[in-house]
Amino acid sequence: MNARAKVIVAPGHFTSKAEVLAEIARDDLWPVTVHQGGFSPAPLHCHDAPVRIYVLSGAFLINGGPSLPPVSASAGTRIDIPAGAIHTVSAEGTVVTIAAFASSAAAAGLPQLPVPENP
Repeated sequence: MNARAKVIVAPGHFTSKAEVLAEIARDDLWPVTVHQGGFSPAPLHCHDAPVRIYVLSGAFLINGGPSLPPVSASAGTRIDIPAGAIHTVSAEGTVVTIAAFASSAAAAGLPQLPVPENP
């Protein structure tokens, strides 16, 4: 965990899937499209690799723990979750996203790491 790592939510970052795919290609990332129904948040956690999420439709509620109070991330939003950043997400309805990872290995097995009681 990196207490200084902060989740960054950028609403209105993109207007089309083509823009997202161009940015992912430019940054040499590995994209994974995710379709999710509504879901409750997992406990606050972090990962050992960065994750970039583009919300194509629907909305997430993202909570960055002490560094970011819950905020809605709807279509057009880019969410950057650095390695070690404390966070959790939830959704009331269906959400379609593209998650972008530094490698296919990160995409295949990004573990959730527990957060200490007093981060």
